[in-house]
Amino acid sequence: MKRSINNKPIPRWSFACSILCVLAFSPALQAAAYTPQSDQVVVTVLPDFLQTNSTEIRQFKAVLAQDPHSVEASVGLARLYIELGRTESDPRYYGYAEALLQAWWNAANPPPEILLLRATLRQHQHDYAAALQDLKQLVREQPSSSQAWLTLAVVQWVQGDYKAAKQSCSALTTQASTWYGSLCFSQVLSLTGQAERAYQLQASLLPEATNQAPEIQQWVQTNLAEVAWRQGKTQVAEQHFLKALETKHRDNYLLRVYSDFLLSEHRPEEVLNLLKDKSSDDALLLRLALASQQAQQAEQTQIYQEQLKARYAAARLRKSSLHRRDEALYLLSFENANPQALVLAKANWAEQKEAEDTALLLRAALANQDLTTAREVQAWLQQTKQQDARFQSYLAQIPVEQAS
Repeated sequence: MKRSINNKPIPRWSFACSILCVLAFSPALQAAAYTPQSDQVVVTVLPDFLQTNSTEIRQFKAVLAQDPHSVEASVGLARLYIELGRTESDPRYYGYAEALLQAWWNAANPPPEILLLRATLRQHQHDYAAALQDLKQLVREQPSSSQAWLTLAVVQWVQGDYKAAKQSCSALTTQASTWYGSLCFSQVLSLTGQAERAYQLQASLLPEATNQAPEIQQWVQTNLAEVAWRQGKTQVAEQHFLKALETKHRDNYLLRVYSDFLLSEHRPEEVLNLLKDKSSDDALLLRLALASQQAQQAEQTQIYQEQLKARYAAARLRKSSLHRRDEALYLLSFENANPQALVLAKANWAEQKEAEDTALLLRAALANQDLTTAREVQAWLQQTKQQDARFQSYLAQIPVEQAS
């Protein structure tokens, strides 16, 4: 789930893991470092985002050269870096953003704008406890901030704390924004047994979305697609996915979830076409591998597998836990490494409980014949009353416990 932090709500955070540069994993380039023969040699081309914002970046850097602790310049430049990290799926820019906030990183009472950015970076690192602490402090200081309340609710529902998320959505409605509050509340409803009501509520909010930024319109359409998919209404879901894709705004979360939808419908060629130039994002590269496997393109699948293995190895060297979900799916799908996949899926589900996290843990548990874990997940789904047609094939494989 993610979106811009430039003084507007962050409706979706992306849990697609950050990556190293694709070229860094090329076996041909790992043998020796490359030194250009002259200053005229083009080594790489800056991403469009960085080129577009290069003037603004230089201006912020000029201010910081004179005043290293300028809050305005530090916040402005960190925002640009975070958005670039999301757009390009490059972890370096998150590191640059964090470095800009070092003067306030351990401060008990930093400026509110610093507090929000610090929470954003901590959430990205899956340091949810610290992120929640920052966000709760922020809503106390700025109770009328739509962005703060919505960000808090998102982190809470990602962790499966739906009661707390509902309270944050209610506060958002009464203290900040009725429209965003209703949208927030509908997301919680969709995860707690009221998917149809959630869909109708979101659909009623759609007309007003036309007054919002393009990424907000895209987000609402994506939400509607996911809620319809949970209900097993695949045709309705696809209509919303296609509508979301019409927005000229790249959202890797949308690309990932629509790719999963297409794979579930056994339409791998469409995934290969959709993601043909998106392999720099690890989660999307995994979908390319799954699609090529489903399309029985053995040679291309092997290429994707080698790239993924290198990226997961690099993540482990960085001691990053951001790849747990995708690596578990990779191990189940390509390596037949079921025990290792289960370990990763369990660790991942302990941190976040989005629908795909839950489905992944069910799949891993059943692959290992771990009925205890499968039944724990089943009980949690019953407790939360979560509805999702995608769970049914897994739940049907769990034998009914015999009374002793």
